[in-house]
Amino acid sequence: MAEQDPSIGKIEKYVDWSSSIGVTMPVSKVEVYQRVERIEPSLMDIGELRIEALLKLFAVVSSDLDQKHIFKSAKIFTNEVELTSFINFSSKISREDILSIDHQAVVKNYAIRPGHIIISGTLKLNINYVLHLVLDGTVTDFTNNSPINGANISVKDIESSEIKAATNTGSNGKYFFNNLSPGIYLIEANTDSHRPEQKISVIKTRDTVNFVLHQ
Repeated sequence: MAEQDPSIGKIEKYVDWSSSIGVTMPVSKVEVYQRVERIEPSLMDIGELRIEALLKLFAVVSSDLDQKHIFKSAKIFTNEVELTSFINFSSKISREDILSIDHQAVVKNYAIRPGHIIISGTLKLNINYVLHLVLDGTVTDFTNNSPINGANISVKDIESSEIKAATNTGSNGKYFFNNLSPGIYLIEANTDSHRPEQKISVIKTRDTVNFVLHQ
């Protein structure tokens, strides 16, 4: 089983946009470029992030030969695009939990029209943020203290023994849960070759429960 990274969450979001650039000369050839001028994140509510972006568009325009057969030099026309996107997180975060927002703007299509150039594209956002774990731990073997890969971890209701969540350890022997509600749970670790072990976990914000299994 591949190792898991419990500390960093990642969200990828694509925002489609369209705009136009006005031109004041006949157009025979155009090259279109874009640049991200500003990315401003703000936390609107618990678990919801608002991202405002400002793109600047550039059209480098060449015209036909004029009536005297003299070629006119290229001119640059610009415009700005304002974008707003909302990111919903599965868990509670604060503004300080946002580690980075990487971005990439791409022009996908453009079309020349009389007096303006129609442009469409995509803004790709990659948001990295801190995951606040509520339960994690490590499972090791008693005989050699080595991590146990693939151990089954069950989270059970303390009264009914109903399984609320389950996962397996990675190659480093670690496990984690980040979607449990605060409460008291019975945590069980077992494998096909070890005796199962149970421990009590009291979760308010986070708890760490380690296991040492005997064969």
